[in-house]
Amino acid sequence: MIRKYLTTVVGTLAGAWLLQPPPILGQEASEGTPDPAIAPAELERVGATIRSVNIVTDDVFDPANPKEDKWLHHFANRVHVSTHADVIQNALLFEAGDVFAQRVVDESERALRTFNFLSEAAIEPRDYDAASNTVEVDVRVRDSWTLSADMKFHHSGGESEWGAGLEERNLFGLGKEVKFSHRSSIDRDENFFSYIDPNLAGSRARLGAVYADATDGYRHELSVERPFYAIDTRWSVGGALHDEERIDKMYDLGEEVDRFHHTLRASTLQGGWSRGSIEGRAQRWLLGVTTEEDSFEPTLATPEAPQTMLLPANRKLVYPWLGWQRIEDDYREMSELNDMGRTEDISLGLNLFFSVGFAKESFGSDRDAMLFKASAQSGWELGAGRMLLLDAGGSTRSEDDGLHNSQMSVGARYYQRNFDRNLLSVSLNALVGSNLDAEQQVLLGGDTGLRGYPVRYQAGEQRVLLTVEERFFTDFYPWRLVRVGYAVFADAGQVRGQDPRATPSLGTLYDVGIGLRLSSPRASGHSIVHVDLAFPLNGDPSIDKVQLIVETKGSF
Repeated sequence: MIRKYLTTVVGTLAGAWLLQPPPILGQEASEGTPDPAIAPAELERVGATIRSVNIVTDDVFDPANPKEDKWLHHFANRVHVSTHADVIQNALLFEAGDVFAQRVVDESERALRTFNFLSEAAIEPRDYDAASNTVEVDVRVRDSWTLSADMKFHHSGGESEWGAGLEERNLFGLGKEVKFSHRSSIDRDENFFSYIDPNLAGSRARLGAVYADATDGYRHELSVERPFYAIDTRWSVGGALHDEERIDKMYDLGEEVDRFHHTLRASTLQGGWSRGSIEGRAQRWLLGVTTEEDSFEPTLATPEAPQTMLLPANRKLVYPWLGWQRIEDDYREMSELNDMGRTEDISLGLNLFFSVGFAKESFGSDRDAMLFKASAQSGWELGAGRMLLLDAGGSTRSEDDGLHNSQMSVGARYYQRNFDRNLLSVSLNALVGSNLDAEQQVLLGGDTGLRGYPVRYQAGEQRVLLTVEERFFTDFYPWRLVRVGYAVFADAGQVRGQDPRATPSLGTLYDVGIGLRLSSPRASGHSIVHVDLAFPLNGDPSIDKVQLIVETKGSF
């Protein structure tokens, strides 16, 4: 009832603009439509059984396409190690002997598209045999180029960050990811190593490990989990360890104003249970035990760094927790939305999460507290070519003297197809904090979406940011390697509330700008290079009149 009411209200407010619906990349890649005799709905009606599963892995480039029949493309195909068929098989949610179900096929496609080492994935039934009531299922994927120099450069608000290394997202064709790199950021220089195995020993278990040695400390992470890998999964179990030392820096007007040494140690063990998918929805009960320990020490003042001004209090929380999750299987396949040249799976379902933890001194905590977390996401199609996505989340810690470190975020994203292939994107995001822990800052600047201003420019307790962007998707695809797009945009943002280290809010800040977007659909990952020129309209006269932002992001 509530969702139906919200849908009506949103539809009324949005108006009735009629636009061309976005293309679906999976349909573009298929060769004609399936024979009506084996249409998925008919296969489900007759209860057809899967006779066999045929897996085909295509090369990175297609030699049958004249635009990809060049020496460079042939060389890339020859030296590339193809993904092993069992890696694809392990990700599928069906096998030979199962009753055909289109929902399971669609979810398997989405699972394959989450792999960085695949650029395309399509699953179709064929060759239905009425006598045996069986059908074959073809699984066709295209590999992406996975070995790359991990080169990163981010310049925003007069500050530069860079990284150089080597990354392989499909080691020996086994779907494993390994990365070595050196990173230089505003906060630290770091030597970094990570390893990810999404199907440990051919199972549904996932392994992740990080080892980083930095100029201000270190970071070690290890996680092993058998997750809810599908909406119909009945159980999950996992654990994680985190050990880190670093220097936390606090900012005002783009300049460092405070710093302190921060040691973090955390561990969690959790499990979950579900009855599986019921009418396209699943409810999951989660249970876990978590330890979080944060220790702070002052740092010595140097000519380059200030003396510690406000030192956070140490904190240790040991708590069992109980959680509940609702997942809805409601997705749309789209393209040219937040990426270029790839199929995007957009969730429109109502997804909810809530958890409560109980920290007690008798468990080893340094205080008694209750910890609450919650989140919600949903989406609506508002007619042809229009879509609205909403999300919200929050957390707080209740102690004897009231609520601590309370944070609540809300976000809305509106998309509208216009001028044939272009896209209007409007996003509104707000973060509200109250009685924040001293190491927490609510920041606004070039690194948080206000592109015309220095990084970490304003600090407060609340933040709101509005971005309006017109996205242009072109057919320019040089050497079938890089897709090119561009955008014009306007940002408006403001902080409220007083950070004890920062100057008062400067009010609402505005900027406008233009940007270039570069993406490679045939390379692993979902990275888009942004090159933006942003012009502040009402900032402090001392800041640059033109801000250059070069960064790699996960979306347009």
